[in-house]
Formats: sequence, C-alpha cells, structure tokens
Amino acid sequence: MSELAKRVLVAVILIPIVLIVLYYRGLPLVKTLLIITFLGSWEYAQMLNKAGIKIHYVWLVFNSLFYLAFVYIKGKDLSLLWLVLFLAIGEAILTWEKELSVPRLFAVLFGFVYTALFPALIARLGLYYAEHNFLLALILLIWIVDSVAYFAGIKIGKHRNITAISPQKSLEGFIAGVLAPWLILIILYICKVEILPFSYLALLAVASGIFGQIGDLAESMLKRFCKVKNSSNLLPGHGGILDRCDSCLFAGSFLYCALEILTKVR
Repeated sequence: MSELAKRVLVAVILIPIVLIVLYYRGLPLVKTLLIITFLGSWEYAQMLNKAGIKIHYVWLVFNSLFYLAFVYIKGKDLSLLWLVLFLAIGEAILTWEKELSVPRLFAVLFGFVYTALFPALIARLGLYYAEHNFLLALILLIWIVDSVAYFAGIKIGKHRNITAISPQKSLEGFIAGVLAPWLILIILYICKVEILPFSYLALLAVASGIFGQIGDLAESMLKRFCKVKNSSNLLPGHGGILDRCDSCLFAGSFLYCALEILTKVR
C-alpha cells in the first residue's frame, strides 16, 4: 500500500471518530485526550532519547495522572504545578549527572506542559465551555487554516525560509492561514449568521490562525532538535500523535486561557 493510500485510509477512519468525540465531549473526550497524553509523552521521550536526553518512562505515568488531576481538580492549579516541579527537581537531584541533569530537568518540564497540561486545558475547554462547543469549531477552523496555508504556500509562496525551523514554509502561506478564519467571520457577518458573540469568534480566529500555526512550528523545532522526521510512526502516512495534534495543543490551550480571562473581565 502506498503512503498516500495509508494516509487516506487512516484519515477516513480517524476523522469520523474525532468528530463524534468532539460532538459528545464529556467522558469520551477526557478518555481520548488521556490516550493522546500517554502516547504523546511516549513519543516525546523517544524523540528526546534520540537527542541524548534520557527521560525516564515513569513520566508517562506521571503525565497521565497529572493530566487527569488538572482536568478534574479545578482551582488547585498552582499546587499541582508546584508538585510537578518538586518531582522533576527531586528526580534531577537523585539522578545527578553534571552535564545532563539540568537539560533533562527542563526537557521533563517542557514535556509535561506540552503533553499533559495542554491536553488538560483542551479537555477543560470541551467540558467547561460545552454550551458553544468551542472545541469542535476550533478543530474545524484549524483544518481550514492548515489547508489554506498549504495551498497558498504552493501557489503563491515566494518568500520561503522565513524561519530556519521549517525552511519550506512561506510567508504568504502563513499570512493566508492567519487571514482565513477572519474571512469566514466576515462572510458570517455579511450573511447575518449569529453563531457566537463576536468576541468569541475573534478568539477562535486568533487561536486557529496564529497559535495553531505556532504550534506546528513548535513541533517542527522539537523534531529538528531531535533530528527526526516524525514524532513516531503510530499513524501510517501521518507520522505520530504529536504530528497530528501539534496545532491543536497550542491553539486549544490558548483558547481556554483566553476564555477564562475574558469571562473574568466581564
């Protein structure tokens, strides 16, 4: 089977599952993101190991437990963050290696944020802001942004190498991705389709158009540092879990935090 056929087959299987989970949210969403946390933590440890930074696999368990804690124990975020920091520093002290322990400590902490905290915030977005189904709207917008940025980069992309992290990405493609959700908002406004208040729609546009693309670049940076093409080969034709979720991790966590701030300001 060709790579394209594998890619299409996996997409045909996964897309309906993702849409069903996003529609029903609740426990199916929490379980799905728990799987993403565990497998994402495994992929992250595998990549960092290839870069010479050995992350103990006990963090797969820790990250999964902290993910559940952040989802269900709201209001204790600082205490939970302190506990993560305590465990990471404690491990560094107990396994001290002059050249490796400090880089490993920071890698562990970033891995926690990237593979456990971000999914927990996305779960909160689906659970605590369920009345508008922001998460489904965000995922659909991210798919649109990715497609627009990709095809714009192919058709009109002239200014490439805007960042050494991903030399093939073009400035035109990035700008097209940023503008795409705003164009959708303008069309909805002209057609007088009132799905959400404008402030919420604006946050969705910023999350998908800017932070989604930053998430993609962040994972590219991680892969370039570890000298790997994909985070893993768990999804034939697509790479790994982190390859598929990179945009959503940054965009979803940003959107949750932005909504929390907006609701408190109001």
